[in-house]
Amino acid sequence: LTVVAGSLKKKPVQPLTPTAMLLVALVAALCAMGLLMVLSASAVKSLDTGGTPYRFFTKQALFVGMGAVAMWVMSRFDHRRLRELALPLVGVSFGLLFLLAIPGNPLAVTVNGSRRWLGVGFVQFQPSELAKIAIIVFAADLLANRRDQMGDPVRTVRPVMAVLAVFAAFVMLQPDLGTTVLLAVLAFAILGVAGATPIGLATYATPALAVGAAASMWGYRRARMLAFLDPWEHPTTSGYQTLQAQVSLASGGWFGSGIGTSRAKYGFLPEAHTDFVYAIIGEEFGLAGALVVQALYLLFFFAGLRVARTASDRLSKLDATGIPTWPGIQA
Repeated sequence: LTVVAGSLKKKPVQPLTPTAMLLVALVAALCAMGLLMVLSASAVKSLDTGGTPYRFFTKQALFVGMGAVAMWVMSRFDHRRLRELALPLVGVSFGLLFLLAIPGNPLAVTVNGSRRWLGVGFVQFQPSELAKIAIIVFAADLLANRRDQMGDPVRTVRPVMAVLAVFAAFVMLQPDLGTTVLLAVLAFAILGVAGATPIGLATYATPALAVGAAASMWGYRRARMLAFLDPWEHPTTSGYQTLQAQVSLASGGWFGSGIGTSRAKYGFLPEAHTDFVYAIIGEEFGLAGALVVQALYLLFFFAGLRVARTASDRLSKLDATGIPTWPGIQA
């Protein structure tokens, strides 16, 4: 907080560049689309569980408002001072992930067999989200300081991989293979842009890929993978959600059935207002609307990389590589 407050006092107000204005517009458009679809996809469930169709929408709108305030604060923050928070962010992320892994911890929230959240009641968050920020800031700071040592993987690649390995181990315990893969992508993206040698990257990427492949074919992950490849094999169990999502998307056709008219959200498609809201977008706005959402994310990704290309210093370049890669790769 001291670091942030100090930077807020020092950073002068500057006019937005065209790229910055584009980024703000894209974020606003995605948030607006998100609010609209949460309201549409959750109204039935919200009415059934809370007596009002606006329960989940209100919660989402609150988060959007908090995010807007945080975005304004960070726009007034000198991002170069994030390097002072690199190790504290890694330490706090590790501590929260460790806290989540403690058996019987009353603050750990389990949903559908996964322990990914900490909190009580309405106030919950995923420590793995902070870990994503931490690995970006840590890797950018380390590799900015060791620009002249990029030919030595022991001094550059190994420290980043050590932090990644610790984070990945705890995230896999939740279990969450998707976030583990994303953490690895962020680390390798920053290492690649920083100039790490191909041999150094391959030395660590090969075992990481082997572990990821093995993990994806073990336990529940294997069942989910097989259900994705052939959902008709188990149409009423592990393949049910995939099939219902396909039905929802197919029902939308080219231009959709219209906002609010989805039938899948009436209990047919599980998690329609959260993990599978994209299927509802496809049903109500059709293939055209679904592609527009992807286009917005793609524009955000390339606008972020433009910031990285035009950055005035190495730290800014690496920070601006990791940040847009995060939502870009997920999309």
